[in-house]
Amino acid sequence: MINNEKFQIFSDELLKWNRIHKLTNYKNQKEIFEQIEDSIYPIKYFDDVKSIMDIGTGAGFPGLLLGFALPRVKVYLVEPLQKRFSFLNYMKTMTQSYNIEIIPKRVEDIEAFDVDLITSRAVSDTKLLIELSKKFISKKTQFLLYKGENAKNEIDGLNAKIYPHGQRNYIIIKDINV
Repeated sequence: MINNEKFQIFSDELLKWNRIHKLTNYKNQKEIFEQIEDSIYPIKYFDDVKSIMDIGTGAGFPGLLLGFALPRVKVYLVEPLQKRFSFLNYMKTMTQSYNIEIIPKRVEDIEAFDVDLITSRAVSDTKLLIELSKKFISKKTQFLLYKGENAKNEIDGLNAKIYPHGQRNYIIIKDINV
């Protein structure tokens, strides 16, 4: 799956944009492809997802990459910072990824709609993130959160499971009660 042409275009363009706009600290293809693999690895834990909202997409991790890997899934990228929004929009056009919609706002400023999966990487504490996204949660909504070593501390009282992979802990939360 990581062999996709869109991932290569993304990697090449991110390196170019980083020289001017400093979107990430990644300095070579190897580092970027490690982050791509990190972004798409947990896809195997989900089936029947028709829509994803990635909160705080930044330079595209994980939402943009999930959009590339899942072309039949509608993916909403929430990114309020202009230079990141511009990069994401450019990547959507360059890769002709029409399943992706970029929303240049903070999550709390977006009108409510339901999504099947909410993702986020390094944006906020888990419980605060759930609170911020409650207007997008339906009975079938799940969360996929990309966390580091403190993942266990963030899931008390939640119907959550942690899936470790390398340095990453993926938190998957089902049956959200808001």
